[in-house]
Amino acid sequence: MTTMTAKTICTNKRAGRLIAIALLMSLMVLGCDNRNDTTTAAADSAGSTSETKGSDPDPEPDDIPRFANNSPFAVEYESPIPKEGKRLWARSVLWEKAPELVVEKWIGDEPETAGKYMLIEIWATWCSQCRKATPLLNAFHKKYGDNLVVIGISDEPQAKVRPYADENIDYYTAVDTQGRMKKELGVSGIPHVIIVEPGGSVVWEGFPLLAEYELTGDTIENIIKVAAKL
Repeated sequence: MTTMTAKTICTNKRAGRLIAIALLMSLMVLGCDNRNDTTTAAADSAGSTSETKGSDPDPEPDDIPRFANNSPFAVEYESPIPKEGKRLWARSVLWEKAPELVVEKWIGDEPETAGKYMLIEIWATWCSQCRKATPLLNAFHKKYGDNLVVIGISDEPQAKVRPYADENIDYYTAVDTQGRMKKELGVSGIPHVIIVEPGGSVVWEGFPLLAEYELTGDTIENIIKVAAKL
């Protein structure tokens, strides 16, 4: 009886161990399966995302609407980049008191400037643009001479300036080898012109042939009209 009980107990214990081992194995298998399922689901999810991205590539430039809302191409518009303003090759003295007109020698007659506008050009005989501007200044002298005195000042010697002036220039010409007015105006490029009103202030300045900012007869007339209304 005792022997049978002992054998039964041993058998029960062995059976219990076997059952416990079987349950543990089952849990392990189930755990692996769960991990596999999770990994598979994650992989499937990643694959789905990949497929979604693959099916919606970045649009080509031709696919972007040219005239979308707020597109700058939809209507006429001005570029946000400001246009370059009037360029000067000198210090700006617009609306300031003009430097004193000082010369060493007049070539020809000295002008009477009292009560008149003065157009003063800083120039040189070697300057091609100065020579190009000469006919324009001749025309101003001829047409507006009653109200406007046109004066050309060169820092070259008289012997250099006189032959060109005698041959080509109708307006008043002077030399100042010290270039005093040129220095006062900070001129770095010629020809440079200032127009001085009878009161002594500068009302126009610049390169007279500069594109879009040319000195024209209309400009001269508008300046003279201002004095006529005063």
